[in-house]
Amino acid sequence: MYTDKQVTVVGMGRSGMAAINLLRKQGAYVLAVDEAPLSLASSNAHDPGVMIRRGPFQESVFLSSQCVVLSPGVPPHKLPLDKLRASHIPVISEIELAASLVTAPIIAVTGTNGKSTVTTLIGEMLTEAGMVTFVGGNLGRPLCEAAVAGFDVVVSEVSSFQLEWIHRFRPHIAVFLNIAPDHLDRHPSFDTYQQAKWRIFENQTERDYAVLPVSFSKERASIRAEVYRFGAEMVVETPAPSSGVNAPNGVFLKGDALVLQKGGLQQKILSLSALPITLPHYVENAMAAAAGAAIAGAPVPVIRKVLSRFTGLPHRMQILPTIRGVTYVDDSKATNVDAVLRALQSQTRPVILIAGGVSKGGNFSPLRDVVGQKARGVVLLGEAADALADCFGDFSPMVRVSSMEEAVQTAAGWARPGDVVLLSPGCASFDMFRDYHHRGMVFQAAAQKLGQDNNVR
Repeated sequence: MYTDKQVTVVGMGRSGMAAINLLRKQGAYVLAVDEAPLSLASSNAHDPGVMIRRGPFQESVFLSSQCVVLSPGVPPHKLPLDKLRASHIPVISEIELAASLVTAPIIAVTGTNGKSTVTTLIGEMLTEAGMVTFVGGNLGRPLCEAAVAGFDVVVSEVSSFQLEWIHRFRPHIAVFLNIAPDHLDRHPSFDTYQQAKWRIFENQTERDYAVLPVSFSKERASIRAEVYRFGAEMVVETPAPSSGVNAPNGVFLKGDALVLQKGGLQQKILSLSALPITLPHYVENAMAAAAGAAIAGAPVPVIRKVLSRFTGLPHRMQILPTIRGVTYVDDSKATNVDAVLRALQSQTRPVILIAGGVSKGGNFSPLRDVVGQKARGVVLLGEAADALADCFGDFSPMVRVSSMEEAVQTAAGWARPGDVVLLSPGCASFDMFRDYHHRGMVFQAAAQKLGQDNNVR
């Protein structure tokens, strides 16, 4: 498919490198471009089939290609898109390249929040069921690494940036978790962000499956696949066979239990009390993962086993050791307003909120009321500190700080026994940290030091 073709790969981060490696295995000649002064791995450094160009992008580079693979971290406006279209040179994402060469069925997971958790859960369920499972995509390993023989199934987190540049990408099972404003610093509007997300269903057929919340309308994307639902609102009682009513397929909350309904039959997966995490948004994630895994062939006992042992991913409402009666929670992955809302609404104890970073173009005003209801204090840092302070108005106490260490020390000074110090930034991290993981680790280190200092005293 790519043999002897000249392909330009834009961006030499993790997904770009995976695309380069896959293209070379397919016999393509690769021009790798990146504005940053990055270096290629030694496996490519002396490959005559790979040419490297660093620095500002040059229009001629793109127009001399037969295909352009765009890494998700590179804004599309960096490319001469109009001229590429006029020259009939396709621009594709790394997941489009990968999917054209992956032979195993693909389960793709998208949404504003919860993607990594659901992708991980489905992967664990299918692995526990005995399948050789690839887990990655926007989470960890790039999808291009799945384009080798031997996998029974591929589970991939996919982002709006990746879905924006698909052509034939067709997951056998597509899971859409939720939608809320995000990445508005990159997408022109919330509507265009939604449009990119809904493309996950675009190429599916009647032989495929779509997993949706009960609140979503399948008409929004003209879904042709068989639909499974998840959520608490759907009526799950099985109609009488003579009623002519088809019971919905999916995973639902019935009383205090998660129930799989499939073909008019119900199976209890487990009780809510058996879940290690019972936060409302996590229960939704558990239902979505159970639905996706059940479609792929995981038995209910396996789904139950995985859900009953899964304690969450790092930096997603991760509870740290208590210090002087105060609980510290690392929710550094909360990079949008909706994630912070969910985090605050889940709290039953007073909160000292640490927030801020690089705004992604969202509106902070939905946080105002819930902060007033849940927070005992607010500590702000990063580029968005002033915008957040304007949103919260005369809320007190509220202070701006210059480092995460200062933020933790300030929050600890305000907190009382029984309170929660919650890092839930609502922003990207790149003003002060490498990524959300780095931000979370700095928060954890500051909390740990606080505990050590208290022990010394």
